[in-house]
Amino acid sequence: MLVDGERIAACLALAVQYAERDITTIEGVGQPGSPHPLQEAFVREDGFQCGFCTSGQICSALGMLAEHRTGMPSVVTPHLADDDIALTDAEIKERMSGNLCRCGAYDGIVGAIRSVADHEVAR
Repeated sequence: MLVDGERIAACLALAVQYAERDITTIEGVGQPGSPHPLQEAFVREDGFQCGFCTSGQICSALGMLAEHRTGMPSVVTPHLADDDIALTDAEIKERMSGNLCRCGAYDGIVGAIRSVADHEVAR
């Protein structure tokens, strides 16, 4: 889930820690009949199979894309001082590495994130 736009591991958080903060779960992403572009991309790119991890994957991807837009590097960023970090597949995989998918839909997840990131750049 996202707290004030930043991703956290909800299973490791106490609700009282986040009183008076803006909490977003998958239910707050998109609207019925008008899904968020990332939700559409997950469907289009086969980014989910059983759906068990999809909510967490999408919320984490939203937070990850926001982190990337601010220039936050990852462990695989070649030059940490770069202002414009390319969002390569290696960057996406590293930044999403804490989210596990028991079905192994990782290629679809990366593809969905890539398509949304590429679309953001094209705008």
